[in-house]
Amino acid sequence: MCNTSEFTYFVLQEIDLATGSPVAEARIRVSDLEKLREVLECGSDIPLSGSWHLDQEDLQRLGAISNPPCDPDSKLNRIESWHPIRETPYLVHTNFELPSMLEGRKPLAVFHDAYPTEWLTETIERFDPFVRCGRLTCCIIDTPFTEAEQARFRGFQGWRRAFFSLPGEEWRVDAFLLLSEVTARTGWSGALERMEGSLLGYEDWQNDWWIERGARRVQGKHSSGK
Repeated sequence: MCNTSEFTYFVLQEIDLATGSPVAEARIRVSDLEKLREVLECGSDIPLSGSWHLDQEDLQRLGAISNPPCDPDSKLNRIESWHPIRETPYLVHTNFELPSMLEGRKPLAVFHDAYPTEWLTETIERFDPFVRCGRLTCCIIDTPFTEAEQARFRGFQGWRRAFFSLPGEEWRVDAFLLLSEVTARTGWSGALERMEGSLLGYEDWQNDWWIERGARRVQGKHSSGK
């Protein structure tokens, strides 16, 4: 990748070990992406669209190549690329599911992917202590692949959906499953988008904003966590 005069934004984060979610963030901009790759030890064939763990030396080197240069807080321990979803005028739950639920602000979280998948296993394990102590409830549903999917996803066993809800909000799991069935038969719509958002704990005005701007196209139709 060649150097560019255009700034590229990234987010420095402090990750809480208990929840795996950011508890503090700082946005930086970097103009020399080659120097950024050197800090991250990231080859030119790897897109700068993921996240990387940082040690203190990495953090200082990042501060030096930022524009303007900065002295990042030593608690920051991860960097991830900037995404347009961050321009949403409210907190999108993705990557904040567990702390939002523990604060009582989110009644339902849904994660899905083919399994076994490392990220999904780690996510379930992160929620597990709070399920065992009764602060959250859990429902895991596995669905076998079709023959076509089995040929496509070799090495995986099927689809796994993990539902976590606050006590007393378990009804949302059944409602979400019904919504999925309706979607499979009728296709997606603004009404179903609103229902999904409400089940996941978004407020009416947040659903309004999301639907009016076609935000599903920004995030991508196949998000793995909600």
